[in-house]
Amino acid sequence: SDVCSSDLVKSAKSLIVDALMFSENPVVLFSGGKDSTIVLHLVRQIDPSIPAMFNNTGVEAKETVDFSRSIPNLIETQPEMNFWKCIEKYGFPTTKSSNKVRHGNMCCLLLKERPGQRIIKERNFDLTFIGITSAESRNRKLTLMFRGPHYWMKTQKIWRCHPIWNWKESDVWDYINEYKVNVNPGYKLYGWHRCGCMPCTAHKHWEQRLERENPKLLKIIKEKRFSKPLCGDRS
Repeated sequence: SDVCSSDLVKSAKSLIVDALMFSENPVVLFSGGKDSTIVLHLVRQIDPSIPAMFNNTGVEAKETVDFSRSIPNLIETQPEMNFWKCIEKYGFPTTKSSNKVRHGNMCCLLLKERPGQRIIKERNFDLTFIGITSAESRNRKLTLMFRGPHYWMKTQKIWRCHPIWNWKESDVWDYINEYKVNVNPGYKLYGWHRCGCMPCTAHKHWEQRLERENPKLLKIIKEKRFSKPLCGDRS
């Protein structure tokens, strides 16, 4: 069906309204992907003045950067380190399951997380709206079941809200079609399932994806990966 359940939309909006009652300075975390696009669409129906923040890692697809920059009231962060320098120093990212480090990969930390956290601190944001769903992974499902879709993040002293936490991928596409939401053209052009750093080797089908979209980059990564240790050491 092309109709996103009105109950899902209603509960997402009431989550947003409730979260805003606890907040004076909210921001939508925006990746350029379909889920964060939907969250931004929902949030701005309630308050159009809420800014979005895009962490530009420097190795995003051109479509993602262009699409993100077309969003009004967007804050764009810059990475702390160039991706290739990061790889030189720490090795290529590994999948979560094979990662020896609880925190994940250094490139994620230096290109995305820290620049984002710095802006959040500088601008005194007190609530982040995030487009993750429990259907994405077992880990996310458990976190959301345990914490609920709106919670206080003690370590970062900030509220977090996940308005579409209980949506399936089909619900997201139904919403996009029903409300004619403009999404990243990469989905149509390349049949993406995810949007993110082009040279990322931490998701399951990275080789097939690059084979299709950027064989030249795949060749470079394979050569470099062969001569470099994998990420996992944070010392």
